[in-house]
Amino acid sequence: MNTTIIVLVTFVLFEILYRNSVIDFYKAETSHLNNVADLEKPSVDYLVFGDSFSATAADMNYIDKLKRNNPNKSFVNVSVPGIGIRQVNTFAKAKIKKHQPKAIIYQVYVGNDLTDVNHLWSWEKFSIARNLYWEASDYFLSLSYLNHKATVFSPRVNSRTHTMATDIFSIDYYDQRTKRFLSFDRSFFNNTLMLKVPFKERYDAWLEYMKTFLETVSKDIPVYIVWIPHCSQVNDFYANNLNQLGANFEDKMTIQQTDYPFFAQAKKDLKAFTNVTQLNPLETFQANDNASHRLYFSNDPHINTNGNVVLSDFLQSEIPFKK
Repeated sequence: MNTTIIVLVTFVLFEILYRNSVIDFYKAETSHLNNVADLEKPSVDYLVFGDSFSATAADMNYIDKLKRNNPNKSFVNVSVPGIGIRQVNTFAKAKIKKHQPKAIIYQVYVGNDLTDVNHLWSWEKFSIARNLYWEASDYFLSLSYLNHKATVFSPRVNSRTHTMATDIFSIDYYDQRTKRFLSFDRSFFNNTLMLKVPFKERYDAWLEYMKTFLETVSKDIPVYIVWIPHCSQVNDFYANNLNQLGANFEDKMTIQQTDYPFFAQAKKDLKAFTNVTQLNPLETFQANDNASHRLYFSNDPHINTNGNVVLSDFLQSEIPFKK
């Protein structure tokens, strides 16, 4: 009984520390993505928040390409793989206070950001352990941090590296998380992008968390929200590959339009924040992706080196770096 009480109290205290960002839980990730000189500056030009799309290895990341294209500007990238807006809100205020940015870039990934605010749940489709973990992590945010750290020791890391290094589409090699989403609902991506039930409710929660983030930012600081498209939105090549995994796209024409429902609704709901600019590279991705120049990995929904170059060039044309 005493041991149980000690464990519970320790976990609750850890949760409180994490939610209030009493210490910098992601210091190692930030150090890996940035040079010491930028981290020590009292004020940086751009502070970047994002997930794995913004936290990829150096020389491949679109943020690193922006740094090289704008040597007179300073960037601090505080992106962390696997996190969403709820986790970002635990440390956003502290990071903004520390780095005093002149502008902020916030990266959204439409493929799974809505599940980050409310995880999937199905006794029929998922194991008891996974259901319990996802349900608990909706209440205890520190669990996602512990899971993130635990992936370092997971054999899936090597498996994922192999998946992303394979150039030919293969059902066997495709990203396991994507397969899990489709196991839950064949129309998972279609319904996410269309904001159909139950993803409309998840969107409402996501919107409130996003408003909380934007309210943390001073009104005189520009915020650029960068919307990373899901690969199925770019063209039928990716959509057809996902069809082979069991995906259903009943509204394919709509989700491949620039103003697809998820983006269009957010643009409308966030228009009161006059310092916010919405940047949607979907049309640019569609124009630049072809058989000899793919922007996404064959077996993973992340953008590859080509995709990072195209995204970097797009942002270079949309954000006034030279001013």
